[in-house]
Amino acid sequence: MDDHAHRQLAFLQHCDEIRRDGFICGDREIDTWFRNKSINHHKNRVHIVTCVCFDDELGKPIGFYALSVVVEDATKLPNVGYRPFFGNPQYFPCLGLVYVGVQQTLQGRGIGSTMMGRVITEFADIGEEIGLPLLILTPLNSRAAAFYRGLGFAAYKKG
Repeated sequence: MDDHAHRQLAFLQHCDEIRRDGFICGDREIDTWFRNKSINHHKNRVHIVTCVCFDDELGKPIGFYALSVVVEDATKLPNVGYRPFFGNPQYFPCLGLVYVGVQQTLQGRGIGSTMMGRVITEFADIGEEIGLPLLILTPLNSRAAAFYRGLGFAAYKKG
């Protein structure tokens, strides 16, 4: 039986007490960003980074996600109601899931799906309140794309 199965997850805003050096999800770009840039990006509000830890190991992340407001081209997604970005009808703001990662040794145990449930809930709260019509995900590789498709997300443009 999985010794992690009954442990509770804690969702924490990124801070200096989160140890980033031991986190490895297996994707070089994500791992490097988390170790070297995530805390500064969070502090400077480039992204809002949420770290996921077991509640009995709050400084040791087992996963994280980074959200940011992004601008999308309205011509790529017709028939979606939106507020134009600074009055320009071609673009609209969305909430973007910029990075997401789960500790490599814990992948395949539902932690990523739980994190995505939290992302969707946050989007529902934030999006409705400030008028963001869509949650945009940009998979960095085919494995991430398959994970998102498995959760019910659909592609709306190539790339």
